[in-house]
Amino acid sequence: MRRVVDDEHVDQLVSAARDHWGDSAGDAGCVVAEAFDEDVRVVVRTVMVAKAVCGLLSARLVVLTDPRWRPLAEAFGAAADLGPPDALVTSRMDRCVRTDIPVVHVHGTGALRAYALFPGQSPGSFGEDLPGRVAEFFDQWVWPNRETIAPSAERTAWRAKEGYQVRTDTERRQLRLYGCSRLRLDADRPTITVFGHMPGRDTELFEETERYAAADESANWLFLDRLRSGALSANILWSMTDVAVTFGGSDLPAFGVPVVQAGWSEGAACGATHVVRTPEELRYRLGEAVATHGKGETILGPEQRERARLWLWLRRCAADVPTQILPRWELGPDYPRALTVALRHAERDGDPLFDAVRRMWERREPVLTRFDFQDLTRTTLTPARSAR
Repeated sequence: MRRVVDDEHVDQLVSAARDHWGDSAGDAGCVVAEAFDEDVRVVVRTVMVAKAVCGLLSARLVVLTDPRWRPLAEAFGAAADLGPPDALVTSRMDRCVRTDIPVVHVHGTGALRAYALFPGQSPGSFGEDLPGRVAEFFDQWVWPNRETIAPSAERTAWRAKEGYQVRTDTERRQLRLYGCSRLRLDADRPTITVFGHMPGRDTELFEETERYAAADESANWLFLDRLRSGALSANILWSMTDVAVTFGGSDLPAFGVPVVQAGWSEGAACGATHVVRTPEELRYRLGEAVATHGKGETILGPEQRERARLWLWLRRCAADVPTQILPRWELGPDYPRALTVALRHAERDGDPLFDAVRRMWERREPVLTRFDFQDLTRTTLTPARSAR
């Protein structure tokens, strides 16, 4: 779903945004919001976070966007280009963007998610340095509190299963045998499932995976993009899979499936997956995985699985900020109307969004969070009981 708004809703949204913000512009520099997208949900989230940063810096808002969204940007108080920006807020995950100014990447889905890097924290690009910064935050605040977080992490994992609902090892073995039989695979061999590759990215590692698979006869190799759509249910597919090779992030280790990660993700360095960066590392990990699972063992350690569940909780719960202004992503076609109503009734400076952005900015944290990790004793961690 890319377009979720018609022209009538755009006009109503523009009117509500103009009334909501009124005259709230600063004059100490500017914050640039980069919001090139067909989806109004992406545009509004990006501009709203940029507006919150403007409030912290007493800065003007500059919005780079498509002509269709220009009236909406102006209703949020966007000015003409005022020169070099003091911060960039963007909906694009450009891994190569430099971080000589603060950069905030606003993520899709959920209520509100965002990641940030600040000058002086690391010498590389956003993509190079963000996973390491997120891992530092994870190891400082999430992992030491794992016992406190565990009940909420289990609940979050249960809710995140979606189509994968295998309950016991016996059920998994039965589905594995059925899936192998259906695809005419040898059930006595480990099954390695490859997925998540995007053309033009991580090409060297993907081609190395193909070469390794073509030469290896001791495992079943399943490339998901070559399967007929709907050929296997999630229950059968992941019950068959002994090891997954992915070119992005994956929650599978949280459910007992080890992952060799050959691509980028925000949480790559949090210890849930086996990350490889070179063809040599990839060949080593694939060889280890095939040999280990061929003996009926696993390359997924208990700490890895625990870290995977905690990372899943951080991403889907703790780093998903509830806000009365921004509707949840899943509202889809109802999003513009819900946002219009919220803008007409919510206070523009009293929403949890602004506290979350302020905390991230003042502490130079790499991830937007719904509560203060430095004071978990005053926080309700269970998702269902969190304020909405």
